[in-house]
Amino acid sequence: MEIDLFRLDREVARAARAWRAALDDVTRRGPAPTGVDQDGATAAEARARLENPLDPFRRVSARTTYLELTGKTPSLGAELGLASQAEAAAPDPTGLAAPLADWVYTLTLERVVWADRLRLAAAWHAASLFIDVPEPARMSPHEARLRLLADPTDAGRQTFAEVLARGAGAVADAARILVERRHEAARRLDEARRLAIEIPCDPPDAALGAAEALLQRTEPMLQPEATWHGALGRAVGRDAASGWPARLGPRWIEELFRATRLTEGLAIDLGPLPRPLGAASFARALARFGAALSRASARGPFALGHAPCDLRRARRAALFGGLVADPVFCARALGLGRGRALDQARATARSLVLSLRLDAATVGLALHGGPDGGGHVLLRAARDRKDRFEEATARALGAPIPGTLAGVVPALEPEAAVRLAGALLAARDRRDLIERFDEDWFRNPHAAEALRDEDSAPRGSTSATSGRASAADLEAGLDEMMRSLASL
Repeated sequence: MEIDLFRLDREVARAARAWRAALDDVTRRGPAPTGVDQDGATAAEARARLENPLDPFRRVSARTTYLELTGKTPSLGAELGLASQAEAAAPDPTGLAAPLADWVYTLTLERVVWADRLRLAAAWHAASLFIDVPEPARMSPHEARLRLLADPTDAGRQTFAEVLARGAGAVADAARILVERRHEAARRLDEARRLAIEIPCDPPDAALGAAEALLQRTEPMLQPEATWHGALGRAVGRDAASGWPARLGPRWIEELFRATRLTEGLAIDLGPLPRPLGAASFARALARFGAALSRASARGPFALGHAPCDLRRARRAALFGGLVADPVFCARALGLGRGRALDQARATARSLVLSLRLDAATVGLALHGGPDGGGHVLLRAARDRKDRFEEATARALGAPIPGTLAGVVPALEPEAAVRLAGALLAARDRRDLIERFDEDWFRNPHAAEALRDEDSAPRGSTSATSGRASAADLEAGLDEMMRSLASL
């Protein structure tokens, strides 16, 4: 292989960080082509957000580089969008070629669909919805979704849900176009590789099996709800409000783990934290911390410590996010008495299970499309798409989300599979930590050291750092999760 893999790794690292930063920015604030946006950005800054962040990194976001890394070369068939196998890839003693190929593949797809991501972000942030309660106003679908989740009343949630369902057509259309374009680009590049990257399970169907098993086994925990927005309101976890700080900031999270020296010497970038609406907000903040910890702990070449759909990072996110449903954490970190801590853990667990059920439904919709297969639900005809979306969300929540919101709430993106797998594997990680370091492992410096050691090891070097999960791994994780829920 003539490519300098270590140099390519450094270029991939820069490209991946630039792409992720740009994507996070336009998703959170939206693109603004002219003038000054709502956050005070200048016109030049606003225009810069429209530029493709991967254009300066063409070498690591190009089909030719991917083909060279995988031992394939363009031929006559390549002109038709096919890759012909010319010869086996050269031996790779560094172990970098395969993970770099995953990154080059992912960055190539993302460079191709950047304009489609901008279209989706613009639709989310356009002031396209009209609401007349409590007074006439225009708002974006992004704001309507936030206010739906933030409103503590059934009447308020219903108002924003109806406005969103009635006026989010541009978001739904943009989401569908993005899926269509991404799947077409993947088909031309290497469809099998896309599935292997986005579904870190062997075989990929194991993710579908795990999603179905989770829906079946947690169904007795599903409380009847008349509306989908009522179910989402319960998922926020407002009924588990004891012990949380009034403001959710990095300092609170840092103080939780300061004595363990878990983050000593690491640059932990949490990014913007969610508004503290309920226990689920603190779960999301702690999950963000777990993911940032895993990212900051990685050592060695970028591609060996990170993956486009990173199962290890998803496991850490779920491990720390799940602390909010741990009665020992509620007692010792939040200062609740034993009885209140147990009650709060139960209430929080119910809200997290509802979110997991929605993730499981998303896996089915994004990978399978329905009982008879057929791929991503957004690639189906309008009527079929609506019916299957409503059927799947009704099963997950107890009430259907309107089919007009397919691709809007929830977003039907590839991360659902790795997020679900990470949650199941994290249940086993938690059990292992308890057995080794006791129930308050999150306060134990030796547990912190063990976690950092695992996260600094090259990806796939041990079972704990494996980048893929087997069907047996997922089944064992679900068994452990159900045991933990039954103990509450």
